[in-house]
Order: sequence, then structure tokens, then C-alpha cells
Amino acid sequence: MNARLLAATAIGLSLIAAPAFAQKLVQASIHTAAPVSPLIAKPDASGVIKTPERINDFTLPDQDGKMHHLYDMKDAKAVVLIWQGVGCPIVQQMTPAIKEAAAKYSPKGVKFMMINSNIQDTPEMIKQEIEKFDIKMPVLKDTDQKVGLNVGVQRTADVVVLDPSKNFKILYHGPLDDRLTYGRARAHADNNWTTDVLDATLAGKTVPVVTRPTDGCIVNFPARDKS
Repeated sequence: MNARLLAATAIGLSLIAAPAFAQKLVQASIHTAAPVSPLIAKPDASGVIKTPERINDFTLPDQDGKMHHLYDMKDAKAVVLIWQGVGCPIVQQMTPAIKEAAAKYSPKGVKFMMINSNIQDTPEMIKQEIEKFDIKMPVLKDTDQKVGLNVGVQRTADVVVLDPSKNFKILYHGPLDDRLTYGRARAHADNNWTTDVLDATLAGKTVPVVTRPTDGCIVNFPARDKS
């Protein structure tokens, strides 16, 4: 038996004799594996960014520094994420409707949160903005923009409705309703897309996945431009 075969046999016998050690080697190889990069929803050939089927888990701090873990909300009936931007007039004008929806659906088990993916907006700026408009819900700071990139957000005022019971499937991605557009505001909305989805979800109905373009302030994503 040559030296190479003897060495291989010795290694094999040592692993048989010490299975716990071998198991630790396997575990170490798993734990030291390179982290998976976050998904980036990219434009297709026509320039349209397709919304993914579901959202990746995340943990982000709110305006008070409290951390929020998305998948901890697995018992919620639905989760509504609204993209906020400091100084965005459309977000400011839609704030009363956001508050109204939160007041109506929060008692029914729906979680509402705002997310700020703007690079230029600091936590201090966000806190001043939400205090000015008396926003009580958490506003999470997406500092590295991973959440916005994953979902395919392009503008503030984007609303995303999630179903935690279906592995946080995205049910809706678009504007809150049709009351506000650039340079125009109706007294009342003709289409209440977000709350229609919530009503159907709470009633246990099958909700078709819908995406619509949102009128809001552009959110710049350097990582998307480079990818």
C-alpha cells in the first residue's frame, strides 16, 4: 500500500472514530459560506421593473432607533409598506389617507409601516418630517437600500401589501389610490386599490396580484444603475 493510500485510509478511519469532529467540520463549512447577495429587481428589455413574487426578510430601525424584523409579523393579517421621502409633496398630501387606512385596518390585524430608501434623508430629517405631519406609525430607514431594491421601488408613495400567511407574498404594488397624481388632486378617490386588496384579504378571498405605476418622487438607487 503506497503512502498516499495509507494517508487516505488514516483520515477515513479518524472520521469514523470521531463522528462528532467530522460533524463540526461540516458545520464549519456551512457557517463560513459566503453570504447570499440581496436580490435586485431590474428593468426588463422595455425598461419595466417587475415586482418579485415575495419580499425578502429584513430588519430595519425606525425613527426612534427601534428595530423592526419583517418576518416577526408572521401573525399579522396583512402588512402594508409605504415608501416615504422627506419633502415629497405627494407623500405629504396622501398622509391623511394613510392615517385613515391605518386607523381602520390596524384594529383588524393589519400592520402599517413606512420605509425611507432615500440616500439623502437622514434619521433626523425623517423624524422632523413625521413629527410635522403627526405620523404615528414606524418609519424605517432603508440605509443600504436593500429593501427598496428587492421590491423594485422606483418612487416614493409606492405602497406594497404583503400576505404573511403566504410567506410574505406581494399582493399589490402601486399607489394607495387614484386621488393624487402630478399636478392634480381629487377630493375623493374613484379607486381605492390598497384598501380593496385589504378587504378581500381579510375576507379570505383570493386576491389577484396587481402592480401599477406610482406618481411620486424618484428614489435614486446607484446599485441598480450599476447592475
